[in-house]
Amino acid sequence: MNLIFKDQHIVMSRQDELLALPSGEQVADLEYTPSLIAEPGVTIFGFLHDTEALLAYPNLELVNLRHALNVLPDTLVSQVIRAQQLIHYQITNRYCGRCGEKTVLNPATNRLSCPGCRGDVYPQIAPAMIVAVTKGDKLLMAQANHFAPTMWSILAGFCEIGENLEETVEREVFEEVGIKVKNIRYWGSQYWPFPNSLMVGFTAEYAEGEIKLDHSEMRAAGFYAKDEIPGRPSTSLSIASRMIDDFIAKN
Repeated sequence: MNLIFKDQHIVMSRQDELLALPSGEQVADLEYTPSLIAEPGVTIFGFLHDTEALLAYPNLELVNLRHALNVLPDTLVSQVIRAQQLIHYQITNRYCGRCGEKTVLNPATNRLSCPGCRGDVYPQIAPAMIVAVTKGDKLLMAQANHFAPTMWSILAGFCEIGENLEETVEREVFEEVGIKVKNIRYWGSQYWPFPNSLMVGFTAEYAEGEIKLDHSEMRAAGFYAKDEIPGRPSTSLSIASRMIDDFIAKN
């Protein structure tokens, strides 16, 4: 397997409108920066500094990672996500955040390390909650301002300093749609590389209040029965999509 990334895009080959990971022969002469960290099962592994390197390769193109995850075999998805996050880790930690010295690979730990501070630099993982709020047999669905017109999902938001995840659920729901929730329960989790999130899923029940949108973030929101769902997330692989499916199955 050969994995070359550019930000949140991945190099893929196109043959007769079908996308696939490139062969070693297809990328053998492509100029890219190799990853310092090896990934088992990946032969060619690294990232592009710019897109001009692809101009001489008409069968190769940069594909948005969200789309790529939808077309890749399910057996490869987790490894592609991990590989992209290893590249993200290296690109965003080229220099020590404390002293500014260039980081190097510590082969003993397989992590980046600062020679000056003599300590490893750990990947930054951003915890975020995602919640399926129900009101009777209806599910709270919302449409963020940056969503495509047909895309809807359940509410999500990043944990802030000093919060536990249940407090994040309460705060984010109230900030985004103006209602309060109760009976918050853990549902499941998923690592999500947009850009480096650990999504922690919860269910919750409507407690009180009327929907009042934060228009700086949300375009629309409402409670919908399972046969009224107005739209879906951009990929069926997301925890959001699986939580919506779970609601439908139980109602």
